[in-house]
Amino acid sequence: MSKHTPCIPFQNSAAGTLGVEMEWMTVDTLSGEQVPAAPFVFKTVGDSARIKPELFTSTVEINTDIHTCTADAIDQLQTLHHQVSQILATQQASLLSSGTHPISRWRDQQLTDDDRYARLLVRLQMMARRFNIFGTHVHIGMKDGNTCIHAMNHLLPIMPVFLAISANSPFWQGEDTGLAASRIKIFEGLSQGGMPFYFDDWHDFEHCASRLLSTGSIDSVRDIWWEMRPHPDFGTLEIRIADMLVNKDDAAAYVAYVRAEAIAAMHADKTPHVHPSLIRENRWRASRYGMHATMIDPFTEQLIPLLDWLEMRLNKLAQYNINTSELELVAARLQPWRKHGGGAAMQRALYKSDNNFPSVINMMRQQDGWNQ
Repeated sequence: MSKHTPCIPFQNSAAGTLGVEMEWMTVDTLSGEQVPAAPFVFKTVGDSARIKPELFTSTVEINTDIHTCTADAIDQLQTLHHQVSQILATQQASLLSSGTHPISRWRDQQLTDDDRYARLLVRLQMMARRFNIFGTHVHIGMKDGNTCIHAMNHLLPIMPVFLAISANSPFWQGEDTGLAASRIKIFEGLSQGGMPFYFDDWHDFEHCASRLLSTGSIDSVRDIWWEMRPHPDFGTLEIRIADMLVNKDDAAAYVAYVRAEAIAAMHADKTPHVHPSLIRENRWRASRYGMHATMIDPFTEQLIPLLDWLEMRLNKLAQYNINTSELELVAARLQPWRKHGGGAAMQRALYKSDNNFPSVINMMRQQDGWNQ
């Protein structure tokens, strides 16, 4: 690293700790369309670290405290969801979980009044305006920057699996995209979106981020929107590739799986450098087919159904002394996933049975499990 490159401190965290951020849409209870109800929520709850605004006024971000197990994080998310839902009910609005809204148009969304968002809009123009997408972000505590980079390198070949099991964005502005996860195609259009890179160590990442800062490419490290990134202010590795999942049980399984892989990655020996072209191909297959994908095993290069690979992978993760309750959350979803194919397939099945998007959106809300 050059002597002119400023240091980017990594705020060390307890290894394996967990935080989750979820981006919920606010929708009209009857029509299912997105509505700008988020400002009313923030006015009601006041300044809150757990319930926050996003780019559009039809989005509420709900995030957790720091936890040491997935079940506790999900319980807190459910409590916060209930709080927000009660507020929205007074406005004939509710929360919807999907990577994209099935019918609402990005041009119709109102921007949140925030200086940072205004600057991003000036820089990114239409790409920012189209950013009407919704994801689940998982933060895993890392003891230092080098450990974070080691874990990130190890997880790069696994990222397409994260995308496949979360895929829940088949529709875009009333059209079937033919994809299981269309959100990721919008996400990658940002100036610093898409796949992250392999790095040698924390200094290598530091140099990359500092170069982007010094050239005016970003205003802060927060403007690096890779699908996985170090978050030095939190002392975490943040996995951002996932759609908002179709229901609470799938969300719990996804978070538990990400945490298990991240813990294993921290302790794993140096793994083979899987070529980015193979990772990119698996990422495309995950986006196109979701859980129905046949992936290229990144370590053997053999073709294998994605859920078969995941089932084998859980057996390997058990070797890292990961709490069995975490792996059981994932294993318990394998049979339902094989049966219904995940969020994207379920959205399509609902539309096929009813052929009416407002009805589909209403059923999605009723079946998401967060109000139980």
